[in-house]
Amino acid sequence: MTEGGSRLQFDIKKSRTHNPLVTVITVVFNGEQLIEETILSVLNQSYEDVEYIVIDGGSNDGTLKILSKYNDKIYYWLSEPDRGIYDAMNKGIALARGEWINFMNCGDRFVSADVLNFFLEKNYEADIIFGDAIVQYPSFEATFKKVPLASMWQRIPFCHQASFTKATLLKQWNFNLQYKLSSDFDFIYRAYLNHKKFLYINKVICLFDFKTGATIKNALKSIYERRDAVLSQNFSVTKWFYFNFLILYFYLITNLKKILGMKLSAWVTRLLRR
Repeated sequence: MTEGGSRLQFDIKKSRTHNPLVTVITVVFNGEQLIEETILSVLNQSYEDVEYIVIDGGSNDGTLKILSKYNDKIYYWLSEPDRGIYDAMNKGIALARGEWINFMNCGDRFVSADVLNFFLEKNYEADIIFGDAIVQYPSFEATFKKVPLASMWQRIPFCHQASFTKATLLKQWNFNLQYKLSSDFDFIYRAYLNHKKFLYINKVICLFDFKTGATIKNALKSIYERRDAVLSQNFSVTKWFYFNFLILYFYLITNLKKILGMKLSAWVTRLLRR
């Protein structure tokens, strides 16, 4: 285990004003090409009451060198092997001392330096505050706008990078390590079913880098996980048919060339034997 940050010298991080302390957590593994941009987007926030924690999965590239570069500005960083992104996020939750927690993972970044200033306006009575995000795909950008909470079971209603969750709620539940791609969806859906209060603010919060996860294989795996998360908590025949239809659809897309190729080959073989 390797660790660093200002906490090791002066363990006094707390809100310096009457405003809530916000903990921003970044999870990274071998992210030397992207991590500095994420770090700077957090450190450059004009909102003063920020506790910044970085959880690294044991990188063997130049990531730790970059973390050490900002050792006096990052509140705490930790580098050790983990069991995946949600295990790392849970480690960050355990360390957080803020009232609110935001996850701004490697490659993602706040859209501007004044994003967190909405906390200056008032004390929000909510369990989860969320806004919009600009999602960067491999060849284009799109704005991720909110979707109706009633249809939450169909898809995640917002990017977790664009949300701020009460630390007490995250510490109570944590992320379920059963899911490798959709534990944030599972958490948000559980909060909805348990009547937690959601609050939408009409503001773009972040740029979300979707380049590394934009594959049909990951989309299919995510649907499997979301189906299990939804049906285990709130089963209905409609939901069962909906998810299984999506799984069949993405399976056919993934294997279309293979399926057509096999059928065409068999047809040609039968034709030649006549």
